[in-house]
Parts: sequence; structure tokens; C-alpha cells
Amino acid sequence: MSIESKAGTSTPEAPPGYWEREASHYPKPLTPLGSSFVLDGINQAFPKVFEEFGLLVETLELHEIGGYVYQRLKPFGPGGGGSLPPKFVLWLVLRIHPAFRQRTARCKEAIRSRRDVQLVQQWYDEWRPKLITDIDRWRGVDLTSLSDEELAGHLSELRRWLFEAWDIHFYLTPPYAFSLVRLALFCQDQLGYDDRQMLALLSGLSEASSEPALALAQLADQIRADGELLEALLAATADDVPGILTSRNAGLARRFEEYLHHYGYRALRYELAEQCLNERPELIAGLLQDQLRQPTDVETEQERLKSAREEAKATALAALRDEAQREEFLALLADAERAYPVREDNEFYTVSVPLALARFAALEAGTRLAEKGVLADADDVFFLRYDEAVGALQGEQTDYQELVTARRREFVAAEAVDPPASFGEEPPRPPLDVLPPEARLAMEALAYSVQRVLEPERSNRREEAGVRELQGLGASKGTYTGPARIIMGEEQFNRLLPGDVLVCPITSPVWSILFAKVGALVTDSGGILSHPAIIAREYGIPAVVATGNGTQIIEDGQQILVDGEAGLVQLVG
Repeated sequence: MSIESKAGTSTPEAPPGYWEREASHYPKPLTPLGSSFVLDGINQAFPKVFEEFGLLVETLELHEIGGYVYQRLKPFGPGGGGSLPPKFVLWLVLRIHPAFRQRTARCKEAIRSRRDVQLVQQWYDEWRPKLITDIDRWRGVDLTSLSDEELAGHLSELRRWLFEAWDIHFYLTPPYAFSLVRLALFCQDQLGYDDRQMLALLSGLSEASSEPALALAQLADQIRADGELLEALLAATADDVPGILTSRNAGLARRFEEYLHHYGYRALRYELAEQCLNERPELIAGLLQDQLRQPTDVETEQERLKSAREEAKATALAALRDEAQREEFLALLADAERAYPVREDNEFYTVSVPLALARFAALEAGTRLAEKGVLADADDVFFLRYDEAVGALQGEQTDYQELVTARRREFVAAEAVDPPASFGEEPPRPPLDVLPPEARLAMEALAYSVQRVLEPERSNRREEAGVRELQGLGASKGTYTGPARIIMGEEQFNRLLPGDVLVCPITSPVWSILFAKVGALVTDSGGILSHPAIIAREYGIPAVVATGNGTQIIEDGQQILVDGEAGLVQLVG
């Protein structure tokens, strides 16, 4: 399969098998250092998670092809991935073959013992508190005081700990999926609900999504009490805001620094080369000025969502025919209410902050290597892989700059490519009705999670230039008309104005800080349980995700109508 780029046509080598592009987390190519932290960490985590729950999948493998991230599900067991035998043979193999018997027995035990509920509880009781302690310890390390050898050791230990954090992140994926799929299936069968009706029972519970905006609004409220300070801040540039706070009100300056320390110390996407929020205080300052000029009442929206949840719950209970159904519904809802917030909450501690820690350690390494002439610039370190960066710190002799130059050239070439949706031939999907009940539920939960989070088919679709309407997936209801602001990456955040429609490839959870100022959201990729969809529902803004190539069809500044109920984006201006 060929790929067209501005530089011509190239054909990247794809490994055997069927690979789908994973654009919902990786809209851009990864740097070599980012890949050796992110992809290596994920690829070592998934086999453990699938084994833990006895899933009939060996792993969800991520691989770079032509610079972009692709994924494939590798079936469990001998001979997986080829043509399928007749259903009766599959039924027998699953019950006779020792490997499948052992795997399905493990799945049965995980389902019957409610391993999913146990892991959610473990998050709240053990993992979350430990990660907070670990993060404080890592942040307390004075990187500049370490010798080169010690810094190399620090990077190695940090990467090992980051992989442990990735493990926790993905161990929580099946519990999240299990609780939601159980509730979704019940609501579908007994109430005729679709996903959006089911999610109305949970919207507003992801406090980690709305917390940054609430904290910023509280800081703005305190500033308004000082009329002279308020006037000075509104008349200043965003760059001057921190200095004005420091000179006029030490207490509020400290609050601003605390905000940067807590909410800014996190990676903006799944990459080490991108700046963290706390490296861009002017961006936070600009958001604070927006809040001072035009307050956004996030707290009121949270109250509205709470009332809407209570109403949706009462409606569902009234529609159920007997007390047994109502008790079952309430039990399923309680599990989902407990698990739903974990998706965004754990991402902060298991992904965003660990990647920020890795970035700052890598920058320290890059600074030293640049000072020694090993690299031309500190940022060149992101074009070394982890083992190469450690080796350079330890004095290993290689022409690292030649390596960096070649990789930068490859990276720029990859950015000019419109990568294909897939490589290889899609294998037949095994029927789920041959599985034992527990294994069937587990595989349904996996399929549900992959589809609702990634929405790969919709996300990789392409519309022709000139169309006046884009069909995506309605992720958060409501309609809004406003100017589109195309934001292709974190470096363009300062272009977003209050009331704009944020149009972007995808958002990471850290982008939630922007959502208080936008009128609506449109993304190229992601499903109804993707990070941008969850955040949009928390802020009560209309959202359409998985438009495929909306960022290419919609023009910056163009008036568009976003219909989050119908999943439509209309180009009206």
C-alpha cells in the first residue's frame, strides 16, 4: 500500500497482520524518545492485563508504520489470526484445548469474584495514594545536582516506575469497560436506551475533567475582590500577569503558582517533546484573563448535570416493571458510578504527570549533552531512543548528531503524509456466541471499550473537499453556531478565543483546561467514551467527534453549526 506525501510516494514496511491507525491518542508521529517511553510502556502492559482477566486476546499491540501509530488485536492461542473453523469446531476447541480451558477458567474466576470491582477499589484505596506519594518524591529530586551517571540512573528508574504506572492505567481499563457494558446492556434490553441515554446517568461524575476550570474560576473570584488588581490584569498582556500578581498581591501570586504546580505539571499529549502547561504560564494567565472578562459558571453546570442525572435515574426506575429489575438496575448503576470517574482521574496520575517527569529529566539530559557538543541542541534528545540517551550520558561514543539529523528529516517527512486507515487484510471476527458466558461478557466489554473509545472506522474516514456537512458521532447534546478555530496542536492554544468552536484532531485530558471558554467541540477522531467526549459532557458543551478529517474540511474562522444530538457539523459561513 502506498502513501502519498508532499515529497512524493513512499511505501512504509508494515509487519504481518492487520493494522488499524490509532489516531485518537496519536494524531501526529511520535519522536523516538516518546515512542520508547509511551509505546514500549503500553506494549508491555496489555499482555498482563488480558491475562489478568482471562481474555481470549494475547495483546493489543501498538506499532509505528511510516511514523504513525497503528494497532492490532492479537488473538490468544495457537494458530490465532488465520481463517476460522466452523462454529462447532470452535465450540469444542474452547472447551477441550488445555490453553483455552485454562484461559476461560481464569476469566470465569475474574468475572465471578468481581475482580473489576476489586481493582476499582484498589485504585481508590492503594494505587492513587501511592502514586501521589511517588510523584511528590520524583518531583523533589534536584536534577541539576545529579552527576551524569546519576542522571542516567534516574532516567532508568523513572522509566521503570512509569511502566508500573502504565500497568495500573491499563489494569483499570477492563473494570471501567465491564461496569459500563453491564449497565449499557441492561439499559438496552430493558429500557431500549442507546449509549447517550445510558451516559446521561453518569455525566457530571468525572470531577477530574472539570476540576481545573473550577479551580481557575475560584482564583478569578478572589482577584475580583481587589478592583485595582483586576483592572491592572485586564489591561496587561498575558506574559505580564504573573509579574503583576507578584508585585501587587503575594497571596494571589502564590495561588497562581500553586495552580501551575498542580494542574500545569502534566504532559499535554502522549509525547515527551511537547511542552507541559507549567512551561507556558502565559497560556494559563490568558485563560485567567478570559475568566475575569467573561466568567464561566462551571459550578452551576455541575449542579445542572447532577439534577439531570437524578432525573434520568428516576425516569429509568419508573420505566422498569418490577422491584427485582429496579434492584438490579440500581446495583449496576452503583458500580458504573464508582468506575466512571476513574478513567479521567487515573490518567492524571498514571500518564500525564509521569510523562511530564520524564520530559524534564530528558531535557536535563539534553541540556548537558548539548553543552558537551554531543548534541547541537537540548531538544535533540527527543530524537534519541531511551537507551541511546542513557548511553550518551554514560559517555558511549557514537555520532549522535548524525543520528538526530536523519531522524528529524524522517519526522518532517512523516508529518507531510496523510497516512492510510489500515494495512493488511482484516481477519474474520470469531463469533462470540460460541464462548462460555463469562468469556463472552469479557469479550463484549473489550469490543465495547475499543469501539466507544477509539471509533476507528469513523475516525479514519475521509470526506472530499467542498462538502457542506460533516457526519460524525454525537458525543454531547446541544446545538451551537460559532467561528471554527482549527487547533492542530498545543502550540496553538493561544489562538483560541472565548466562544470559538474548538476543531482539532483529538484532545488529551489535559486540554480540559480550555473547555470552559469554548462554545462547542469538533474532533477528527475518538468515540463517545473518548477523552474529549467525556470532557465535553462535563462542561455541557455540544460535541461531535469522529468526523474523520474535519480539520481539513473546515476553514479556520468559518461559521459552523454543531449539532451534538444528530452528530452533524454544518458549514454555514
